[in-house]
Amino acid sequence: MIRKTRGIVIHYIKYQDTSIIVKIFTEEFGLVPFLVNGIRSSKSKRSIGYFQPFSLLDLVAYIKDGREIQRLSEYKYLQTTHSISADIKKSTIVLFLSEILGKVLHHEEGTQHELFQFLHDMAILLDSIEKGIENFHLHFLIRFTPFLGIGISDEESFLESMELESPDRSTMKYISSLVHSGLEDTISSSGSERLRALDLILQYYNHHGTPMGEIKSLKVLHQVFS
Repeated sequence: MIRKTRGIVIHYIKYQDTSIIVKIFTEEFGLVPFLVNGIRSSKSKRSIGYFQPFSLLDLVAYIKDGREIQRLSEYKYLQTTHSISADIKKSTIVLFLSEILGKVLHHEEGTQHELFQFLHDMAILLDSIEKGIENFHLHFLIRFTPFLGIGISDEESFLESMELESPDRSTMKYISSLVHSGLEDTISSSGSERLRALDLILQYYNHHGTPMGEIKSLKVLHQVFS
């Protein structure tokens, strides 16, 4: 069946000599792996740039129940996000967040409008902001928790759920500021505070049944934002 939907690219892997398998979180079907034939061929008329993480796409797809990998018929940009690939900080954040999303998103039946809209809006915001970029991935991880059923509402509930008896006060103050502020608000923080906050938030994910395992992009993230 041919279906239309909107999607945000999570990541892709190379497949055979000229193709890719790309995981896209779609508004209508959730996370779906798609085969894109010939996109890596020198003769391809389409750019693989369409399938960079956090690309926002309008899709026409062949969706068949029970098939593990679906096929794309047509795709075009829903909205371009040029500054993400051009900015080392933004592209590093996207590399990290796409790895996290690849670990925690799963295929679920039915429409996923609310989660898709969140991911869509966050991609647009990251593309547009010029200040506070260093806090973006932390804001994202905190605001993503309700979709996993483990929402962080305030500092106290965070501490209680983590069973932290003597947390670093400056780090907890920073996390509290992230919870209660907007994404474009200015929050002063040091590189060490951001690293400690990220470590605690990832511990929170693990503690609440969302195991991260090894995060390969974490080292690069630390280098860029230290």
